[in-house]
Order: sequence, then C-alpha cells, then structure tokens
Amino acid sequence: MRKIAFMIDGWFMKKRVYYLKAFEYNGPEIRNYCMQHVREGDSLYRIFYYDTEPLQQKAKNPVSGKMVDFSKTKTAVEQLALLESIKVTPNFALRLGKSYWSGFDWGLNYRKLKNIINKKMTIDHLKENDVYPLIQQKAVDMKLGIDITFMAIKRLVDVIIIITGDADFVPALKLARREGIIVGLDPLKNNVKPELKEHVDFLTTYI
Repeated sequence: MRKIAFMIDGWFMKKRVYYLKAFEYNGPEIRNYCMQHVREGDSLYRIFYYDTEPLQQKAKNPVSGKMVDFSKTKTAVEQLALLESIKVTPNFALRLGKSYWSGFDWGLNYRKLKNIINKKMTIDHLKENDVYPLIQQKAVDMKLGIDITFMAIKRLVDVIIIITGDADFVPALKLARREGIIVGLDPLKNNVKPELKEHVDFLTTYI
C-alpha cells in the first residue's frame, strides 16, 4: 500500500481550474480531483494546500480616486469562502502565507495597455476596474518546500504529487527523490518548464 500526499500551489491551481472551467473550485471538489490520482490499494495521507488570505488593506484607486476596501471585494469574499471550505474538508492541511502589497504598485489590464501603446485609446478612457493591485505572496514557497523536505526525511509517505507550474520547488523535489520518494507532477495541462520536468518521476493530469 502506497501512502500519497498532494502538495497544491493554490494560486496556480485556482487559475488553471478557472481557465479550463474544469470544476467548481472549493474544498470538496479539489479533494475529489486529487482522489482521481489515488489507485486501488493506495491510501491518502494528506492534501497540503498553500495559499494566502485576501488583502486586507484600503487604498485609493489611481483611476477613479475612490477609496477601495480590498477586504470587501468580490475576490476577497470568494477567497475567504474557499479557505473556509478547505478547513472543513477531510484530509486537508491548509498552509497560509502572507499577502503583501506596498500600497502603490498597480497593474494595468493587458488589452487596455496594448490599446494605449497602439494609440487606440488614451489614459482618459481608463476605468477603475482596468487597474489592480500587484500583490505578492510571501512564505508560501518556503512552507511548501519545508513540508516536502520533512515528509521525505521522515519517510511519512511513498508518493508526493505536486500540483504547480513553479520550478522554485526543484531543490525540495530533488531531495525527496534522493530519499526514495516517488514524485509526480500534475501541471493541469499547463506547459511544464524543462527544469521542473527533469526532477519528477511522472507527469499526469485528470483535467
């Protein structure tokens, strides 16, 4: 009997599932998806989910000048609901990093940026929804890498299946394989970076 652990890069998985319209994104459905990887005779050790809580800051929108409370936006409400559903779903371990935003860095909708560059529109045509805060995740990668390392050294599992598109985890994956752990990657139909593909034992997806 193989014990299997799943390591999920929450930001990556959510983005891919939404893009592919694969399934409703909540704790039970994420668990159901992971269980498709589990063969008869295998056992699920745990599903580790790495993400951050939504931004709690307030700031003025640079286009409209209106004060925005990011903790009350639709995105924040949906993210909190997702995290709560994960907390009460069996076999999950929720690992939360921090959301960081300087309060000044904003991104611009790509299409609107392209239209401005091509002189098809000016900044006077921008609307408040065309800009968004450039939020960074802090400590998420570190927590994921530490968990992989700990499980490998303690031999808590036989198989680790990681759902990500990030090659930053390669050192931890290399260590796990040296310790005899079988490492699988589910890229959710995303292109896989060569350095990530090199350090896993198999690629598979059920999307």
